[in-house]
Amino acid sequence: MSDTAAVSPSAPNLIQRIRRDYSPLVIVMVSLFLTVLLAGAVFTDDFLTWFNVKTIIRDAALVGIMAIGLTFVTLSGNFFLLSMKEIAALSIICFATLMGAEWNQWGPADGDPATSALVATFLIAFLVTMVIASIAGAVQGALIGLGGNPIVVTLGAAGLFFGIGSWWSDNLVVSYRRPHGAEWLGTGSFIGDIPNITVAFILIAIVAELVLRYTTFGRQVYLVGANRAAGRATGHENFGMAIKCCIIASVCAAFVAVAFSGQVSSAHVNYFSSEFGSSGDMTIMVIAIVMVGGNSIMGGYGSTLRTSLGAIFISTVDNMMVLNGFNSGARVLAVGLMIVFSIIVFALVRRGSRAVE
Repeated sequence: MSDTAAVSPSAPNLIQRIRRDYSPLVIVMVSLFLTVLLAGAVFTDDFLTWFNVKTIIRDAALVGIMAIGLTFVTLSGNFFLLSMKEIAALSIICFATLMGAEWNQWGPADGDPATSALVATFLIAFLVTMVIASIAGAVQGALIGLGGNPIVVTLGAAGLFFGIGSWWSDNLVVSYRRPHGAEWLGTGSFIGDIPNITVAFILIAIVAELVLRYTTFGRQVYLVGANRAAGRATGHENFGMAIKCCIIASVCAAFVAVAFSGQVSSAHVNYFSSEFGSSGDMTIMVIAIVMVGGNSIMGGYGSTLRTSLGAIFISTVDNMMVLNGFNSGARVLAVGLMIVFSIIVFALVRRGSRAVE
C-alpha cells in the first residue's frame, strides 16, 4: 500500500455525537418524551396499522402545508404571521364564491356539467384566490420590511382580512354544488388509496426543502435570518425578503383553503377558527408545528423538512389521544405542552452550542 493511502480516523458513532453535541438534560428530556410516545403507540389499539398511518399523514397535510409556508417567514427572521387563519378564511370565501358563479352551470342540455367547464371554473377560482393571497402577503411583508413589528402588523392584518371575508360572505356559509373541479384535490386519490392532499403535502415539502438548500434564494433566507447586518452588507435587504417570504406563506394558506373547500364543497370564515385539528385554532397549530420542528424563532436555523416532521409528529400525538378517548380540551393542552417543551429544549441546545463556541 502506498504512503498516500493513509486511513482516515473513524468518525464518532451516533451515540458519541449525541453526547458531544447535547447536554445530559436535553438527552434525558427527549428520551423520556419519546419513551412515553412509544409506549402509548404500542398500547393503543389500532394505532400501528397502515390505515391509521395514512390517516395521520392525511391529517398532517393541511396544517403541514401551511406550516411549511410559515417556515420561510420564521427562517428569514420575521417571527410569524399571526394572520394565517384569516388569510385562509379570506381565501376560502373567494374560492367558494367563484366556484359557485354562473360559469359553473355551463354544460350539456341534460344538466350534467361538462368536464371542460369544471376545469375552467376551478382554474379561474384557484388563480384568482392565489392572486388575492399573494397581495395579502405582499402588503404584510412590505410593512414588516419597512420596520413594522411583525406581531402588530400581522395582528392588524388578521382583523382586516377576517373582516373582508365576513363582509364578502355576509358571515354565511357559501356552498357550491357537486361535481366540481376541486374534488380531485379535496377528496380524490390518484396513487392507489393515498389522498391527493397527502401527495401534495409530500411534494410541497420536498420542493421547499430543495429551494432552501440548493437555491440562491434559500441561502439568502438563512443569511438574512441569521444576520440582518451581514445580509444588508451583501445587498440583501429584509424589505424584499419579507415580501417574498410572506407571499410564500400566504399562498400556502390559500392552497390549504382551496383543498379544504374542495373537501366540504363550501366555505365559511370560521372554518379555520374553531375545532380545526387538535388545537382548535389554525394559527396556533401552525405555529406549534414550526416550533416543535426545531426552527429558531429568531431566524437563520431550521428547515422545512423539520417542519414537515413536526406536523406528522403533532398529528401522531393527536391521533393517539383520539384513539384513547381524550376530548378536545386535553388535546389542546397537549399541543400547548409540546410548544413549551420545544422552546425549553431548543433554548438548552442553543445555550450548549454557545458554551462550546
